[in-house]
Amino acid sequence: MANNTPTILDKVKLALRISHNVLDGEIAEVITSARQEMIRAGVAEAVVNGTATVPSVELVETAIKTYALEYYTRETKEKDGYAESFKYQLDNLRKTYPAEVS
Repeated sequence: MANNTPTILDKVKLALRISHNVLDGEIAEVITSARQEMIRAGVAEAVVNGTATVPSVELVETAIKTYALEYYTRETKEKDGYAESFKYQLDNLRKTYPAEVS
């Protein structure tokens, strides 16, 4: 039986309203950049990568989609709105799931 669960790439493409595969490599890089930005900002790596035991997957995926929407949006006001939204989501993820300090 095939697994029909959408991947994060599928979900981001849906958010971007992209149905072709031409930009898959570039979108995958944007997804990686979003994850790296979350980790850099202090969100626990296990949460960002989906290996934590806390129910955070949807929150991380929403932040990744917002990051991608900002990346691909050209209109300044809309782009600024996505940037502000990502900052808000990032801050909340960091406060809720902080990286462990050694």
